[in-house]
Amino acid sequence: MRSTGRRKKSASPVTANVRRRKQSRPTMRRPSASLEPFTQLHLSVLSGWLRWPHVAPWYPAPEDNIAWAADPPEGGSQSLIACDSRPVGYIRWQIVDRETLDSVGLNDIPTNAVDVDLLLGEPEYLGKGLGPAALELLLGHLRANAALPLIGLTTSVENARAHRAFEKAGFRVARQYTPAGFGPCYLFVRPLHHERIPDREEAGA
Repeated sequence: MRSTGRRKKSASPVTANVRRRKQSRPTMRRPSASLEPFTQLHLSVLSGWLRWPHVAPWYPAPEDNIAWAADPPEGGSQSLIACDSRPVGYIRWQIVDRETLDSVGLNDIPTNAVDVDLLLGEPEYLGKGLGPAALELLLGHLRANAALPLIGLTTSVENARAHRAFEKAGFRVARQYTPAGFGPCYLFVRPLHHERIPDREEAGA
């Protein structure tokens, strides 16, 4: 019996091959970041990270950073940055009082701002979004405290990799300044509870 319908057009070999490649392409899974407890057992790991070529230029006094990690000052806390449970970096934060802010010329930054510092120590985990992911996790933790107005990160004006990571996490440059021993730096900030940065009177300074 003769069909009166249109014949179905068969796919060309090229089209069929492209379709098969698209269907068989594996889905790339983004690394999963978490913040894990930092203990005295991790001091040697941090010491090694601070001496890696991609880290050392931005940490001219590694011994001071190890001393901070061994005995955090009042208002200071720290965590390991882990990727799929593997330690790959370090993040620390400290609530900063008015006297300290004024001593470094940050008179426009409100009292109780949180100073944050982070590094990714394992080179193979650079460029995978783990820095911004760690900052988002910390933001979620700190927002529980309504007395903290914003987060600030200080980094060299030459540290382009850090600039991109901070901007990806929603931070913006508030100003340039020169803290002792570090040369020209940018101060990146992100409010914790408002779209704009509160002034000193609003923050209770």
